[in-house]
Amino acid sequence: MTKNQVTFHMLKEDNDEFIQAMQLFAETFKTEAITAYTYNFDHKQTEKQFYEATLLNARVYLARGHDIIIAKSNDAIVGIAVIKKTIKGSFASLLKIVVPKIFNLFPLVTKVKYKNAVAISKAMRLSQPIKEKHVTLSAIAVSAKYQGQGIGKRFLNEVHQRYAKDFEAVYLYTADKKNKEIYSRAGYAVIEQSQTSDFDMYHMLYRF
Repeated sequence: MTKNQVTFHMLKEDNDEFIQAMQLFAETFKTEAITAYTYNFDHKQTEKQFYEATLLNARVYLARGHDIIIAKSNDAIVGIAVIKKTIKGSFASLLKIVVPKIFNLFPLVTKVKYKNAVAISKAMRLSQPIKEKHVTLSAIAVSAKYQGQGIGKRFLNEVHQRYAKDFEAVYLYTADKKNKEIYSRAGYAVIEQSQTSDFDMYHMLYRF
């Protein structure tokens, strides 16, 4: 596969591409450090419930005006990035999305490792607000089949180019040391580091 075969597109609605992108997201992130630390995937139904939660969360993101970008190679979705930006959308409109699905997700609550979840929640919080006007790169994932081909690097460049005009920085956090090194090579600087008994959380910022 050559580089010029990968294109990037903004998801605007809940359609077939949206469903495919969320399937890729759930499949990729079930082994991601924070997710694996938070949920017990030894239970047979956890993967399905995690996917349903991912789907619901993404629908809320779109309704609130956040961005979901996909990477495509020909007709295949090979990557996804979720960017928190502006906050909009009425409470009533969000309820229409959440209420029909929320009861189906109650079983996932029993799969949460609560001690770990509390530790994650604390580590995710910055001690001081970021001064720069910024977007948050909440998640970025590349299909395992397409990893090692430079798509992640191109995806980061795409995010930087899309938001450089209206923002001053991109913020993200990771508990994966390997990913921390990848982001560092892409120009991200560690602005804060949180520690727990099991991992370090790296808060990183890319300044335009």
